[in-house]
Formats: sequence, structure tokens, C-alpha cells
Amino acid sequence: MHRSDDIANLFNRLGASVGAYQEIEPQYDYNEDVAVVAHRPVSASANVPAPAAEALATTEPNDSRPLSRLLRELEQQREREAQDSHTLDAGRAALKAKVIALVSTQGGVGKSTLAGALGSALKRMGGTTLAVDLSPQNALCLHLGGGEQWPGLAQAYPHDRDPRQLLREGYGGSQCLAFGAASEPQRLAFEQQLAEDPLWLGRQLAALDLSEHDTVIIDTPPGASVYLAQALEIADVAVVVTHADAAAYAALDQMDRLLAPYRQRPDAVQCGVVVNQLDTSRQFSLDMFAVLKTRTSLPLLGVIHQDHFLGESLAYDRNPLAHTPSTRGCQDTLDLIESLCHLLTLGTQES
Repeated sequence: MHRSDDIANLFNRLGASVGAYQEIEPQYDYNEDVAVVAHRPVSASANVPAPAAEALATTEPNDSRPLSRLLRELEQQREREAQDSHTLDAGRAALKAKVIALVSTQGGVGKSTLAGALGSALKRMGGTTLAVDLSPQNALCLHLGGGEQWPGLAQAYPHDRDPRQLLREGYGGSQCLAFGAASEPQRLAFEQQLAEDPLWLGRQLAALDLSEHDTVIIDTPPGASVYLAQALEIADVAVVVTHADAAAYAALDQMDRLLAPYRQRPDAVQCGVVVNQLDTSRQFSLDMFAVLKTRTSLPLLGVIHQDHFLGESLAYDRNPLAHTPSTRGCQDTLDLIESLCHLLTLGTQES
């Protein structure tokens, strides 16, 4: 029996006419989501040291240069980097004074207030103390009895002004090198200069003929910046100023990353933490302080308890450490100064 007979019998049973029969070819529209896997090409320099990797990155796959030439270019790259490193080392050696950089990842932790206190009271045997404001906020001079009209580093560039002309006397016989009032274009140009010349600040300070008994305190803006890089490039000690709060805990990893390159170099920067404005009346502050101590890998250099006398000194134009301190925060600051002087002495003995 043919297929047409089967169809005719079926239509007769249903009472329909065979002539109405039509064959329809089915059409299917498949909308399948095809997973496309993007294969990232594996870099040939994945396991090659950074300098060599950079040189190899400029090599085309079909590069016709002979192997001997490629190897010479890698060797020249290493020589250039060694020369740059030697230049940096020579620049650091030209600055004989000990340098303490105050750093933080957060604003509002009292870093400028602390820098002013250290500048006015930290004295090493036979030396003077220079407080340097490397923050565009230009606030350090206020904590040392000066004013925003003091000229500063922003005015030294681009005229190569003698930095000795910019020095002003601050509290406690200290010297202050302010940042100076700068317009937005001036600030941007200054930052570009600092980015291109990592030892600009080091040369300015070396021109002051500071001795090995002198101490430089540098105030920096919070977070990563060209100012922080300039300070850490010449620092002997980096003091991480923080609060005992949740924000400080969240910022610990960021500070570790910022300090890592300077802690790993041959003349490693010594680093430590200062917990500022600790409020012992709040259990949460005490708990956060306990957590911070166990969380950070850096040694604790000091704790400065919350002290309104310190915070109000700026409003009254007074040096909080001018007389024998009667408040706990002032005594904490003097204890920190003693710890820092001891740390600098150890660094001198090791070198």
C-alpha cells in the first residue's frame, strides 16, 4: 500500500476531502545560547623578570632582528635600570639628616597636628628639627605658629628658588618649610614635576646642608600620591597615623601595598603605627584598638589618647608642648618622640 492510499483512507474516516491535504515542511528557529569562551593568549613573558618582560613585549612575533641583537637590548635595559638605581642611591646619600614621614590612608586622623608637635619637640643631640609640609592643604605651618602666607615648596618650583629662603622659624626652635599657597595650575604643574623627578624633594633638602644630627619631619596628604612617593623615597622611618575605628581596619591592606616597595629595597624604610586620638571612654574604640594590634604586621610605635588640649592648641595659637605637659595626650606625644629617637639611633648604628 502506498503512502497516498493511507492518507486517502484517513481523510475518508474523518469525513474530509483528500484534495484539502497539504504537506507543510517544518521550519525550526533554534535560539540556543552558545557559550563563547574567550581564550586569553598566554604571555610569553609571564615568568620573565619585569625588565626583560618589558623588552620582550616590544618584540613582534615575526621580528627579523637577530637573536644577538635582542640579547644586547636586554643587557642595555639592565644597565639603564642599574644606572637609575645608582642615581637614586646617590641622591639619598646626599641627604645626611634622618627623615621621618607621617603617612595615612585616611584624612582627619590628626596627622598634621602630630607632625607639628613632633616638629616642635623632637630634638636629637646636637641637631635641629625641620618640619616639611608636603601636603597641598598647607596646614602644617599653622601648627607651628605660622600662617598660610608663608612661602613654601610650591613657590620653589619652577624657579629653582633656594630652599633656604623659604625656611621659617616655628615653635620650639624648629624650622618649617611650608607647602605654600598654590593655585590649581601651579599645583598640577608641581605634581607633574614631582612625578617625573622622584628625588626632587631629596635634592631640595640636601641643599640645606643638614647634618647627620638633624631630623626632618614630613607631613604628607592621605592616600597614594606623588607627595607620598617623594617622602618615602628619602624616608628612614614611616609613621602610619591611624584611628581605632572600622575605616582604619579597612584601610590596612591599602597601606601595606603603598609601603611594600619601600620596605623591600636594600635600605628598607622602617615602618610603625601610631594610634591617634584613642577614646578610652568607648568600648568600641578599645575593641578596635585590640583588633588593629593583632591585624597589622607593623610594630606599634605609640598610642596618643584623645586630648582636647592638643586639638584646641591651634585655635589659641599655642605650642601644646611648650611647658611640662599636664595632659595625657601631651605625655603620649613625648613618649612617641622618645620611641622615634630610639628608632633613629638604631638605624644609625645599623648603617
